[in-house]
Amino acid sequence: MRNKKYVTAIIVAGGKGKRMDSEIPKQYMDIAGKTILDTTLYKFEKSNEVDDIILVVNKEDIEYVKDEIAPFYNKIAHVVPGGKTRTESVYQGLKKARKNCDIVLIHDGVRPFVSYNLISTCIENASVYKACVPVIDVLDTIKEVSEDGMVVKTFDRKTLRAAQTPQAFDFNIIRECYENAMTEAAEFTDDASIVEYYGYKVKTIEGLYKNIKITTPLDLRMAEIIANIF
Repeated sequence: MRNKKYVTAIIVAGGKGKRMDSEIPKQYMDIAGKTILDTTLYKFEKSNEVDDIILVVNKEDIEYVKDEIAPFYNKIAHVVPGGKTRTESVYQGLKKARKNCDIVLIHDGVRPFVSYNLISTCIENASVYKACVPVIDVLDTIKEVSEDGMVVKTFDRKTLRAAQTPQAFDFNIIRECYENAMTEAAEFTDDASIVEYYGYKVKTIEGLYKNIKITTPLDLRMAEIIANIF
């Protein structure tokens, strides 16, 4: 039994819904009678491992979220406006974390099917390895393609994995890496890539195929099916 650590979950929910082709940001769309964001937040609110939640949303949504969503979650400590990029948005959340925080979970607000077990496993591995990311096998063959549409390289999918969230980190390490990243021009696609960039190793654990990120109308249809099955 590991010693209890103080765990903060940063939920990033600043999407605009452009690929969803909707005026309503995807995180506020309904699946199975609840918004996607509510379904996501509920898992972290009810997790025995998570102590508080920092919710990062679009600047224009702040008042709506504070009035209509945050009051229903006891663990939400802060609702903060995101930045122009995901990296900036996560950094805004990290700045609000408590100084005594040990582990930070960073999760996409539009991944509503995260499980309690995955949350716990991420925290446990971050406690040991300092950085942890859930991954799943890549089922399609991946090709690198040039600007003129020609195949440059075909990757061996046996060595490839698709990264998911939540990604979990030692608070001091992830805070330091993000502070450095904010001064760099480099582009990062997820939180683990920032930690990797600054020389830290990241432990992978088994993710969940149902832990999809809802980005397109097809994803929304899939989410409705998953919600009805599970």
